[in-house]
Amino acid sequence: MRLKIHLIRLALVAGFFAAWEAGVAGGLLNAFFFGRPSLIFMDLWWITVSGYVFQHLWVTLQESLLGLLLGGAAGVGLAFALAASPFWTKVLDPILMVLYGIPRIALAPLFILWFGLGVASKVVFALVLVFFLMFFNTSAGLKGVSAEMVDAIRVMGASRWQLLCKVTLPAVLPWMLAGLKSGVGMALLGAIVGEYVGGNAGLGWMINSAAGLFETTRVFSALFVLGILVLVINQALNYVERRLLRWRPVDHQIG
Repeated sequence: MRLKIHLIRLALVAGFFAAWEAGVAGGLLNAFFFGRPSLIFMDLWWITVSGYVFQHLWVTLQESLLGLLLGGAAGVGLAFALAASPFWTKVLDPILMVLYGIPRIALAPLFILWFGLGVASKVVFALVLVFFLMFFNTSAGLKGVSAEMVDAIRVMGASRWQLLCKVTLPAVLPWMLAGLKSGVGMALLGAIVGEYVGGNAGLGWMINSAAGLFETTRVFSALFVLGILVLVINQALNYVERRLLRWRPVDHQIG
C-alpha cells in the first residue's frame, strides 16, 4: 500500500513537470514568465554542485528552526501557564486576541529596524508567527482534557507531576505536534519574508535577488530547494510523531 502511494505521488509529479515542459515547448506558456523545467533542473544541479545554494540554505534553516523552537516553547509555556490560572486567562485573553489580529507581515520592517539586518530579526519574526499557532493549538488541547479523568486520578492520590505526565501531556501532545507541523511553514515564512524585507543571505534573499533581475529559472530553483527543505523537516516531524504517539492506533498516525 505504501509503495503504491509513493508510485502515485511520483507519477503525479512527473506528469505535472511533463505537462509544464510540453506547454513551454508548444508555446502555450511563456518561458520568460513560467520558466522551463529542464532549465530549472540544470540550474538546480549547478547551484547544488557548486555549493552556492548551501550558504543560503543554512542561513534560512537557522532562522526558521530557531524561530520554530523558541516560538513553540513560548506558545506552549504560556498556554500551560494560563491553563493553571483562570484569572490571568481572563486578563490576557482579549490582549492576545488583539495581538493575534494584527497582520504580522506588517511588523517585518519594524523587526528589521529594531533587530538589524542579521539573523536576529528573522528569528524574532518567525518566532512571532509560530508563537500564536502553538499557543492556540495547545490551549485547545488543554481545554479538551477530560475533567472526569483528572478528578478520578486525583482521588486515587496522584500528584500534580503524575497528572501532568499521565493525563495532561498525552491528551495535549497530538495538538502540540499538529501545531508544530503547521509551525514549520510559518517559521519558514517568517524567515523568507524577513530576508525579502532586509537581508543579504538566505533563500528569501536569493529569490528576491533573482526576481529583481528577471531570472525566473533561478527563482524556481530556489523555490524547489525551499520545497525540499519543507519536505525533509515534515518527514522528521512525522518520525517524531510516530515515536511519541505509539499508543495511538496506526490509522491516526500520519506518514
